[in-house]
Amino acid sequence: MSYKNITETYSLTYDDISLLPDQISAIQHRSGCDTSADFLGVKLDIPIIGSPMNTVTGGRMAKALADLKCLGVVHRFNTIEEQIEEFDDNDLKNSEYKSAAIGINKAVDKERLQKLADYGIKIICIDIANGGSKMIEGFLNDIQSMIKSYGLKIIAGNVASAETTKFLIDLNVDAIRVGIGNGAMCSTSIKSGIGIGQVDAIIRALTAKDETKSDVKIIADGGINTPGAMCKALALGCDAVMFGRVLAGTEEAPGDVLKYNNQLWKKYCGSASFAVKQEKKNYIEGEESLVTYKGSVAKIVREYQEGLQSSMSYLNSTTLKEFQDNSTFVRLTSNSFNERKPQI
Repeated sequence: MSYKNITETYSLTYDDISLLPDQISAIQHRSGCDTSADFLGVKLDIPIIGSPMNTVTGGRMAKALADLKCLGVVHRFNTIEEQIEEFDDNDLKNSEYKSAAIGINKAVDKERLQKLADYGIKIICIDIANGGSKMIEGFLNDIQSMIKSYGLKIIAGNVASAETTKFLIDLNVDAIRVGIGNGAMCSTSIKSGIGIGQVDAIIRALTAKDETKSDVKIIADGGINTPGAMCKALALGCDAVMFGRVLAGTEEAPGDVLKYNNQLWKKYCGSASFAVKQEKKNYIEGEESLVTYKGSVAKIVREYQEGLQSSMSYLNSTTLKEFQDNSTFVRLTSNSFNERKPQI
């Protein structure tokens, strides 16, 4: 009976755990901590990836992230020609820091993939809600010759279990987006009852990676709204983090700056928001709202990098590999979580 299939363990979020400062650190200043990481053939100064959302990563955001040696995945909610123009208009054609999203509609997205590959884009994100789907298997099988002939690297997802992670590993993808129902503009859990705590999802995905002895890259996608949460995701063992809301509202995010009640704002919406549906797209489970205008994306990335360097210095770690090896976590009660917040 299905009512018996309830796990006895809790599903943890970033707010349920904290890094234990149990290392004697010899690091004199956090600037001595190297946050760089190799990701699908590209060296990132900090493993941050811009989410392929139409109010987050267009060409201008991808360019700003490339200048910071991060990666932006240009969204697919446009025509193929418009998507490629995002790269052309922002001088990204010859940059190694470029990536683009596609769907799994064989009639449309095979052509999109072909044109993106011809353009020179090597890192392709298959952007669908449920990575544990037979449809993605069929699509990947259909494009294998293109993947091999162009030397493409495939990011797939999203998943939130060991089983679906293993499914994608068996399909030989290069990186997996982990997280369902925890994005700021995602209403999947509310509307479908699907989803688990992001830390739980990451642990399940990393367990699958270990059990299969795979070298697939694990991307923490969703649930990060502070530098501390990013630190926890990377310390757990993720290879990169994907930002949506963190980057939304910046100067480089798509959309106009709006003024309301003497405050500056920008629009932020999920894949199935009213605004996206108005564009006659068939996507589900998304919301839309305004977010406070944040200024330059460089300022945001710098804040998150400094937070990571600070965390690494506490754990006597000069590299991300050392950081992961030196990390120990404690579980927090609600009182211990509240005690750690600034008391203003």
